[in-house]
Amino acid sequence: MPCQKTMIFMFFVVVMCVFLPWQSHADTRQRQEILSPLFDMPCDKYGVPKNLAMAVARQESDMNPWVINVSGRDFYMKSREEALALAQAAYRAGRSFDVGIMQINTYWIKEYKLPLEVVVDPQNNVQIGVWILAKMIRQYGLNWKAVAYYHTPLHRHPERGRDYATRVLKHLRNILDEK
Repeated sequence: MPCQKTMIFMFFVVVMCVFLPWQSHADTRQRQEILSPLFDMPCDKYGVPKNLAMAVARQESDMNPWVINVSGRDFYMKSREEALALAQAAYRAGRSFDVGIMQINTYWIKEYKLPLEVVVDPQNNVQIGVWILAKMIRQYGLNWKAVAYYHTPLHRHPERGRDYATRVLKHLRNILDEK
């Protein structure tokens, strides 16, 4: 059972996820500072370096919990409810989409029958994303291939995968430089 201090902090994070204007008023570093604790448990649980997971999140969503990418177009929603509504509409329409901080793709949502209400939640979204990244690391090792496969089927699009991994590496360097 989590201690009361942890529960209070998680309540604060959830409240901030609901009320902080995510689009342009808070920069990436501010969002990262607020959302950073969401990465602790899943990174520890799945053995993923936290800075790497956050670099993936920066690349995927700029640490924005309410961004939805539908068929290659980003939509910056103002709330959980708006993000959920758009994700549900895209799902019903059979569109490919990515949702949340870690931009969980419909492939994973369908493959594991994940309820959209769960995937849209920032804490769950990070946990699912870190789990996916951990699967790729177990399969390919802790290297650029695992990072590339998080985003792109590398065997079908090797250039796209290398480009993605390069962008994640840039974010990782920025995170390390900020410390």
